[in-house]
Amino acid sequence: MTNTGAAGAPAPKTPPHGVDSGSELKSTPLAVGSATVSEHISTVGVNVKNVRPWIGRDVENYTECPIDEMLQELLYRCVDNSKPLPDKPTLLADCLNAVLPICNNGEDAQAIKKNLGDIMKSKVEDQMYKPFIQASNLALERLSKLNAPGLVCLKAHDDHNILFHQNDPKNMTQKHQGEKSTRKPDVVIVSRTGAKKVRKQPGQAYKDEEAWEKPAKQFQWTDVRSTVEFKHKKIRTDKKTRTSKKTRIGLSKPPATYAVKAYNIPEAKKYMKYRREANATAESTSSTSFPGSGAATSSRQTADARGCSRQSGSLNKKRRSSQALDGHSSKKSKVGDNDEKPSKPKEEPQKIHPVLQNGLYAAELFAAHIARQSVITYVVDNDIIYLWYFDRQDAIQCSGINYVQDLPRFMVLLLAIQRMPYAAWGYDRVFEPKPGFAGEVRVPDEDMGEVDLTFDLKSDKRTTHFGLRGRATTVFPVKSKKLSALVPTLPHHNPHNTTNELVAKLYWPEEERESEAEILQKVYKIADEDEEGKVKHHVPEMVWSHKFEDTSTAGIRRTLGLQDAGRGSRVLYIIVFRKLDPITDLSEDEFLSAWWQIILCHYALWEKQVHHRDVSPSNLMVYKTSDGQYIGVLNDFDLSSTRDSPSGQERTGTVPFMALRLLTQDAIAGKVKHLYQHDAESFLWVLAWVCLRYREGRLLRQGRPLDEWLKVDAIQCRKEKTDFLMSDRHNMKPSQSHTKNWDIAMSCLRTFNLSYADDPTRTLVNKDAFETWLEKHVQSELPLSLLTVRLASK
Repeated sequence: MTNTGAAGAPAPKTPPHGVDSGSELKSTPLAVGSATVSEHISTVGVNVKNVRPWIGRDVENYTECPIDEMLQELLYRCVDNSKPLPDKPTLLADCLNAVLPICNNGEDAQAIKKNLGDIMKSKVEDQMYKPFIQASNLALERLSKLNAPGLVCLKAHDDHNILFHQNDPKNMTQKHQGEKSTRKPDVVIVSRTGAKKVRKQPGQAYKDEEAWEKPAKQFQWTDVRSTVEFKHKKIRTDKKTRTSKKTRIGLSKPPATYAVKAYNIPEAKKYMKYRREANATAESTSSTSFPGSGAATSSRQTADARGCSRQSGSLNKKRRSSQALDGHSSKKSKVGDNDEKPSKPKEEPQKIHPVLQNGLYAAELFAAHIARQSVITYVVDNDIIYLWYFDRQDAIQCSGINYVQDLPRFMVLLLAIQRMPYAAWGYDRVFEPKPGFAGEVRVPDEDMGEVDLTFDLKSDKRTTHFGLRGRATTVFPVKSKKLSALVPTLPHHNPHNTTNELVAKLYWPEEERESEAEILQKVYKIADEDEEGKVKHHVPEMVWSHKFEDTSTAGIRRTLGLQDAGRGSRVLYIIVFRKLDPITDLSEDEFLSAWWQIILCHYALWEKQVHHRDVSPSNLMVYKTSDGQYIGVLNDFDLSSTRDSPSGQERTGTVPFMALRLLTQDAIAGKVKHLYQHDAESFLWVLAWVCLRYREGRLLRQGRPLDEWLKVDAIQCRKEKTDFLMSDRHNMKPSQSHTKNWDIAMSCLRTFNLSYADDPTRTLVNKDAFETWLEKHVQSELPLSLLTVRLASK
């Protein structure tokens, strides 16, 4: 583990930039999938209709992996370290031989085979659940008594031991940024403790048959280790006899005797094929990108070469009401109601692709825990089970196991997940050392010993994340005796910020990027030399930063032998800051003054080669001084770049606020250089956005324009913003809290529009963009006292 003690310790060094194509790119490509909308899920919505394009992009860009490689890795997580460790292939071979008697001998083996046969005879999907659960749980019971070579032994009758449990048709709900999601996984994997929580009569002894019955109470996502989604192929009728086959076409009964054999499955069934086209609700003939698309960090799919948007048609044929969407959904359609009331809404397809459903469940499992590192889920497609591994880098799909014909391999998979310790399921050892942990966290630190952290996970001020790939930023209020005592001693301590509160930011940046802690150290050096006061006291006050070295997503990919394991790899960081407030809390002159202070800070840093490149409302913050002044702060430097710093593969910007030039196909491909004028333009979009959507510091609930900017891909967003710039803005009215600021926004946008009228690719000198688009309009409106806010050093 590496830390940056803000009291002067050097920032951690990042690995050298290892992306082969990096030198060819003029800018960083955009993010893909759920990372594009995760910070705005309260507006986008969480029902399937809202998030399917983004989650679909995440799961489509999977990496393929042979199942035996993954089985070796999972088994190795369960080894008995007190004994000599076998090599991984030997461990797998030994375990395959060890489970063979359970597959063949005794009444339990026959019962398991009967259940597998019943699965093959099932006429509809939900008839698969009971025999699958019965076979799996019976196998787990037998495996619990197995002295598996090289593995830890299982504690008998331990309530932490896992089992498969039916969930469908019971709903599972969870809150994301105030929006409630409703999902309905077919089968869940839980501990016995978790299973007991959903019983009708919790005081009585648990009975095995309860696992294949509908739960009496709702499962909580925090109690679910994994999910199993089913896909059913219907029984076909013989055309000659008009009778149904006992087993489905192409599926065979369990063999009389199982043997250990080399992995063998037809090439066509080795991996589940998922393409966005299969799920699109509307097709587009335009040559646009997928939602939030750009250069993917790790893909084995041909999807990266395509450039067709599948969502813009369905989302943007007409401008719709901009009220926030709710998050309800049902089982088979798995869609939710919408606040909007069109005359005849289009319904989604009744059956969502199981790979997409699986991705949605993985996103819920990530969101249920403060810093979950990875998630393993399963899709059962008739007689084949596919293991999916998700982390913040991308998805890995393992080749399928025919659990009917190759029961020993399925048994080894069950053995591995049965013996895995809690952390091996992807839970963070520091933040969640055991199920349900919510106490004080103590992080070992090389310079400070242990740092105590107590998170307020239920605070209204927390910022959460919904999605699969990307930084997955979460922000929580935090208390720490050690860090609070450190604040006054910081070299960059800001005495004008009177708060005693701290916030913790947990996120997964790309490893090859310069870390935010390193960038902030450079910012503080610039601030110390800032005689005009444009930077000093206008940047966030980092108290402590820590990198969890053992969380790199490249590790498992190297273990599995995947190509480009380090390309786009991510690692968990925590940074603790002194608390700031959103600039959107302010109105009229107070807002405009803070906005202008941040522009001055941003420009001064840009001229010193610190390029922020992610101007958005959520990154513009304020604090209040003891004499009542609001001071603007340029926040969130984790996508910034400095001179000669590695840039990574992640997008630089939040789509609704990005410059029009950066929302083109060339920019998405990384062929457009990110210039100061693009960030200057972003400040204009932020100003317009706040004027139209906030009143007295609160986001409007009804009649709120521009929501569609958050719901569409980069190309479509450019079209929406161009329409706004050319005509729509003239018909819009600001909130009563921003009437004066709207006049300034209109004036700025008019000048900006004229600048590009004859040449959309025009490059401006930094000073010209700053003075022409911003300074001259603000100077004419702000009182001198608010225009030149300068805080003296104490």
